[in-house]
Amino acid sequence: MKYLLTISLAISTLLVAQDEPQIPGWGVYVGGALNSVTMDPEQEGVTLGSQLNLPFIGVSRGIQLGGFPLLVGAGLGKRGYSMEMDFFGIKMESKASLDLLDFWATVPYPVGPVIAQVGFVYGIGLGSGKVEIDIDGTTVEEDIEGDFGDETDFGLIFGAAYPINQNIGINFGYALGLKDQGEDEMGMKYNGLYLLLGYNF
Repeated sequence: MKYLLTISLAISTLLVAQDEPQIPGWGVYVGGALNSVTMDPEQEGVTLGSQLNLPFIGVSRGIQLGGFPLLVGAGLGKRGYSMEMDFFGIKMESKASLDLLDFWATVPYPVGPVIAQVGFVYGIGLGSGKVEIDIDGTTVEEDIEGDFGDETDFGLIFGAAYPINQNIGINFGYALGLKDQGEDEMGMKYNGLYLLLGYNF
């Protein structure tokens, strides 16, 4: 809750201070993310790493809400991670990638040629994905189905967009997950860096 309060206050300050920016119309984007997870508390014998997830594909649009500018969008997103564990001398490595339908909204704030953005993302698990497990050199890859891939996720977005020309731009940033995942109360939250290429009509 303290994260939501802090970000709400920051957004309000930005909205009051900024000049009215140009709001783009409909657009499409494609890209990827370098995802990972954090655990609180940390688990002994567990080493966490990042997982490259592709593709992210979606649509976006600029709108005015109560006189305030917003960028909103929806599309196929992913969450993932890599993990190494040591069980009594047996080394196990796992990589997971989950498919989600993401809905997001950010507040744009022009800083020179760059458009800073801060906002929220909410993802609905599609019940699909892939997991790869390596146990002492033996690798097994399975499709994720059912409850494991059905969980929702939500968090904060901190990013920036840089226009290449009138229609094409690059969007990059960091997504900070706020929801605990899994059933073991391990405090596992998704996070990651993303890079998107967008086209505005």
